[in-house]
Amino acid sequence: MHQARLRLPFTAPLEPSNLFGHLAATAVPGVEEWRDGAYRSAVRLAGGPAVVAVAPPAGDAVEVELLLTEPADAADAEVRVRRLLDLDLDPARMGSVLSADPALAPLVAEAPGRRVPGTLDPAAMVLRAVLGQQIATAAARTLTGRLVAAVGEPLPEPVGGLTHLFPEAPALLARADEAREVLRMPEARRRTVLTVAAALADGSVDLRQPAADVRAAMLALPGVGPWTADTVRMRALADPDAFLAGDLGVVLAARRLGLPDRPAALERRSRAWSPYRAHAVQYLWATGVHAVNTLPA
Repeated sequence: MHQARLRLPFTAPLEPSNLFGHLAATAVPGVEEWRDGAYRSAVRLAGGPAVVAVAPPAGDAVEVELLLTEPADAADAEVRVRRLLDLDLDPARMGSVLSADPALAPLVAEAPGRRVPGTLDPAAMVLRAVLGQQIATAAARTLTGRLVAAVGEPLPEPVGGLTHLFPEAPALLARADEAREVLRMPEARRRTVLTVAAALADGSVDLRQPAADVRAAMLALPGVGPWTADTVRMRALADPDAFLAGDLGVVLAARRLGLPDRPAALERRSRAWSPYRAHAVQYLWATGVHAVNTLPA
């Protein structure tokens, strides 16, 4: 494979704790890992499998190490890493909008520049969101890791703990019986996973469409609720205005801060935070104790 390095500038500040903490805490075994102070992921690019490694920045740029099947894929990798780490954010504007709410102002002042963790593989993130419905982060990692080991595409050679590419939707459907065997969940949820895979495969859910249209298409599928659709908006589509009004961590944070804690009322309150409601989610989550909020050692 071909080695390459990228230096990706961004506008400071960038708060790394929730960003890299989330990527590490939700890393799918075999596809992602935290190793030697960096987030590393195997990803499918046009020219073939690739490995991306990125560490928290020390200055005003992120250093990226790549292993590429084809050198021409470096440009695509750059675009994906910028979305993964929310590097195109204007942190001053985001901070100004959120700080206008007295409940959020102290949080922004304490940790300016929080970013929204994205993904290198949007279609995989859609399936991961479905797999993560109604279960804890650690359980979702274990479940998704089993699926990857069973039906994922093996890398030509393992790279550290990276052994597979996440299965594409058509491949998952082609090996549905094997997938069912490793997906230890109620049958209704297994059907939802395969229904979403089918929608990705046939274009019913088209990630090239506007975020609102993707959300509506997701909600039209049986077994998919607002949490999953809005997680897709936030992490797969990098929509800065996605908001998880019913997420337990968000609701508990709202209660601690004296904000409305019923999802409908909280959603109404959140409209004042547009177009940075996904960043507000990061600030709300960070008020709790969870691995996603902590920069790995």
